[in-house]
Amino acid sequence: MVNKKNIILRDLGLSYIKRALKVINGPVLVSAFFTRDCNYNCRYCATSKSQKNPDISIKQWKNIATNVYNQGCRLFTIYGGEPTLRSDLGKLLKHCIDLNMYTHLVTNGSLLNERLLEEFASYGYLDLGIGIDGLSGNSFSPKKYRPELIKLLQSIKERYPDNIDYCIHVLTTNENITELIPLIKTINNNLDCRFSIDPVHSSSNADEQYQFRSYCPELLLNKKMMSRLTKVILNLKRQGVHIWSPNTYYYYMNKWYQKKYSWNCNAGDLYYAIDNDGTVMLCEDVNTNIQFNEFIQLSHKKRVKLINKFKFEFCNCFKPCYWNPTNFVKHPIRSFIHHYRFK
Repeated sequence: MVNKKNIILRDLGLSYIKRALKVINGPVLVSAFFTRDCNYNCRYCATSKSQKNPDISIKQWKNIATNVYNQGCRLFTIYGGEPTLRSDLGKLLKHCIDLNMYTHLVTNGSLLNERLLEEFASYGYLDLGIGIDGLSGNSFSPKKYRPELIKLLQSIKERYPDNIDYCIHVLTTNENITELIPLIKTINNNLDCRFSIDPVHSSSNADEQYQFRSYCPELLLNKKMMSRLTKVILNLKRQGVHIWSPNTYYYYMNKWYQKKYSWNCNAGDLYYAIDNDGTVMLCEDVNTNIQFNEFIQLSHKKRVKLINKFKFEFCNCFKPCYWNPTNFVKHPIRSFIHHYRFK
């Protein structure tokens, strides 16, 4: 029997190599905001507070997935809002997996149940991301550790070991950084998974032009906290905890917090997002008024030139979802060397 996961991982790796060698010129990663509706109201996220346009149909989403696949994209992330609020989510997941794209679904986990998880696992291979921001809840996020969910996730993993992997997304703020280690260890002891541990980001001021990022300076880490977070993560890795981002991500992030590193994410070229209404976004924080169906018909150079008109002079964002793959494409040899240097 063919292992779907191996095929998808092979195609993903080949897409990075082809992009680095300029054999293809499409994005290596696309984020799809399947819906902006959400059943949570996290303080750091402005999605539930922002004006929302109607969601496009599942047929349109399938067409978008096919088009970015034809451009060379092999990493497709599905976000919200909360994507499980749409009953046709499974149709998009199956379509992406059938295309042999590495499909990553990010959810708050509140609506996951055994029937839904078994359905998702039956499609072939899915990387399921679940947001958990604390052990017992906190003032900024209702996404807390739930033993019954972790038990269910592990049960599904044991039944479908080659069809589903989990990534627990922990957004770190100055309110939950002290419980980061016990949270990670508790989950790690009960679930076969990896972790994405990232610091919270905030708009620069209350009138900032980011649409889906809240102004929450009270949650931000300072330089000392970021340095501490880096040490904590490297120590967890040494203890065998599987953390998604390579050590180089935290190394450069720490330098960025110290204002010793300038970050250029290449959004709009190696990476872009698509909003729930079918418009292209420069990245997940910057809207445009460009319709995807028109955008995808343009040549690579025209696409980059058009979308870069929406780029800010300075984006105070440093997210691993596009830093890791784009850094590899831009600096494959350096990425290989740093893998061993910081291991």
